[in-house]
Amino acid sequence: MVGQAVRRTPAAALLVLAAACSREAPLVSRAPGASRSVVLRNVRVFDAPRAVVAEGLRDVVVRDGRIAAVAPPGVVAGGIAELDGHGGTLLPGLVDVHTHTGASAYPPWQVVFPDVQDNLAAFLYAGVTTVLDLGNLTPEVFRERARIASGAHLGPRLYAAGPIFTAPGGHPAEVLRAWLPWYLRWYVLPRATREVSTAADARQAIAALLPERPDVLKLAIDARTGAVPRLDVEMIAAITAAGHAAGLRTVAHVGSSQEAVDAVRGGADALAHAPWWEELTAEAVRVIAAARVPVMATLAVWDLAGTPRTRDADFLPIEREVGRPPLIAALLAPPPAFDEATRAMVRAAAAGHDARRRNVARLRSAGVPVLVGSDACNPGDLPGAGLHLELSKLVEAGLTPGEALRSATWENARFLGGEGADFGEIAVGKRADLVLVDGDPVARIDDLGKITRVLLDGTVLARRTHA
Repeated sequence: MVGQAVRRTPAAALLVLAAACSREAPLVSRAPGASRSVVLRNVRVFDAPRAVVAEGLRDVVVRDGRIAAVAPPGVVAGGIAELDGHGGTLLPGLVDVHTHTGASAYPPWQVVFPDVQDNLAAFLYAGVTTVLDLGNLTPEVFRERARIASGAHLGPRLYAAGPIFTAPGGHPAEVLRAWLPWYLRWYVLPRATREVSTAADARQAIAALLPERPDVLKLAIDARTGAVPRLDVEMIAAITAAGHAAGLRTVAHVGSSQEAVDAVRGGADALAHAPWWEELTAEAVRVIAAARVPVMATLAVWDLAGTPRTRDADFLPIEREVGRPPLIAALLAPPPAFDEATRAMVRAAAAGHDARRRNVARLRSAGVPVLVGSDACNPGDLPGAGLHLELSKLVEAGLTPGEALRSATWENARFLGGEGADFGEIAVGKRADLVLVDGDPVARIDDLGKITRVLLDGTVLARRTHA
């Protein structure tokens, strides 16, 4: 799924743009020259590989952005700053492997220019310190990745795919053409997608993209109700083969069991979405499991598409903290009348609610790694807070809170960084991207939202709220 700006009257669009220009203070900030060393005392440590909270309290020593020691309370730390955790739970920074950092969580019937810096700040506010962007404007997303890496911009560590490879007229190009006003459509389409009709087209487009150094390739295989063109197995194989030749893995957006099977048989390395509108067939589970292809379940974004929120209490507290009041109000406002294609998608998303949960259970039973991605910033799916919502949905689907948190830290980190990933775990030598929580999210997943501190590269970030 890809969140998009859509039609609104020019006057209203100007008002929205003017509001965006009157910026509030950011959700997070980092003081110039802030220390990258600190001692976090009296914390309970989440053991991500084992999906449990280790017994007893610990002191965690951070030096120059790395974890230097995890020791019993009272460790001598050599005069660096100290913070008392008061028995809270310390977790590795959360990792979101399905985002669209250049999109907007506003309803799709409003033209709202995405605020990328606000999105990135919201991820950090919610304790998400690493993200994979699976579809964005090119080359801008790669420029933003460089600005974050250099320290020029503050944001989570950013991995990026760039444009989405799809069939001519395929998803998400059909959504962009249908909803974007003309003055955005001409600009967005060629930067957000690569519509390829032959293997030669695909190889040429990938070769042209390689100088930007994408971290993965993203392709979309989703016929929706059957009227949208999609890539066939041969085209999927051509894209994945060209990616593999360049050392790049491919993540495939799928909507159905057959599309999941085609993606795996075409060489895809991961699936974005367990099929969102139907139950996985036995063949699909068998094919995915045999290939050991991980699946990003993305339950929440489809729940939101099928059953939008109607009252303030439907939002998690952390969603209300990161969402500006006009955004929350817009999401609660009654929608306009949709066309038949949109109504069909909404009906399918609502009808697939239980099937999506059964899909998670069947994949787990078959030994398929279930990764955690929010698909933010689609409509209603707030950056950072959306990962908290996704984790709560995965617990509803049968994962224990510890298992869900392990997926959102250790397993997601290994998907991005390999077996030797230097993040996603609280251990000596790992990056000090950390989240301190007032409570025990392994016992109660909702406690994850009670964040008291976020550390990025060893620096304690200042946090404020929009609420």
